[in-house]
Amino acid sequence: MVAVAVLLPDRALTAYVLAHPWGRDAHGVPVPPPPDARPAPRETWPGAAAEQADGSWTLRVDPAAWPLEPGDVLGDGTRWWTVVTALLKKVPGHSAADYIAVVATLNPPAVP
Repeated sequence: MVAVAVLLPDRALTAYVLAHPWGRDAHGVPVPPPPDARPAPRETWPGAAAEQADGSWTLRVDPAAWPLEPGDVLGDGTRWWTVVTALLKKVPGHSAADYIAVVATLNPPAVP
């Protein structure tokens, strides 16, 4: 038997999802929107957030928030994170344990 640790939600996370894919320039390079661009909130879901030793953050978000893409923003009302990577994790036979694993940066970053 394999033991599985489940990180329980400790906050509500709202997703602010930018249009994907981004437009491209004359050379085919994706052009992101301006850094202060934030669309209307898509929806709010249960989630959890934890700061890592290197200053990055890992977030767990309800799978109903899928898809999340790099550049999207998640917020809990007091903090905002920009998604670096997002991966939908499915637990075979236990869909209640499915989640989105997110690595993100805090906005603005914490200054020591």
